[in-house]
Amino acid sequence: MIKMPKSKKEITNNDRKILETLMGNARQSLIEISEKTGLSRQTVQKTLLKLEKDHVIWGYQPIVDEQKKGLTEFLILIKRSAKPADEKLIDKIILKKIEETASQFGIKYGTTLYTNGIYDIIMSFLASDIKIAKRYTELIKTNYHDGVVDIQLLQSLFPIRKQGILNPNLINLKQFV
Repeated sequence: MIKMPKSKKEITNNDRKILETLMGNARQSLIEISEKTGLSRQTVQKTLLKLEKDHVIWGYQPIVDEQKKGLTEFLILIKRSAKPADEKLIDKIILKKIEETASQFGIKYGTTLYTNGIYDIIMSFLASDIKIAKRYTELIKTNYHDGVVDIQLLQSLFPIRKQGILNPNLINLKQFV
């Protein structure tokens, strides 16, 4: 299992205020963030640089409606083998090969998570249709049977939220909130 390094620096209240504001809209100017947080523009700028340097902020990315691009989001749930082995090596090799294989199918990976529960890994990806996603999942089952005990494929029907932002295409939000 991959161990995440512990954060060397604590997140301050100012950091939290700025992060919350950014999560609502990362395109805001320093002045807008300053006004919303009650912090000076200089404090906002200094804090953002620190958060980026410390890798608290990994990047800035728009939230895109992938369905309008002709893509569907899928999730793969993977249960790893319990065979004794070097877990770090197996995870690294399996995940790298799975993601490399994706390019053959025109698949674009999103988030990959290690989890605690029935499944060990959750991977989200985009594909043009369910047939390609199923073929890809079958290939993973076949090629990585030593490291993968079970794999499940889920198709996302539509996003309610992405990165905390409500889908603006939903007509009746009350049923989902």
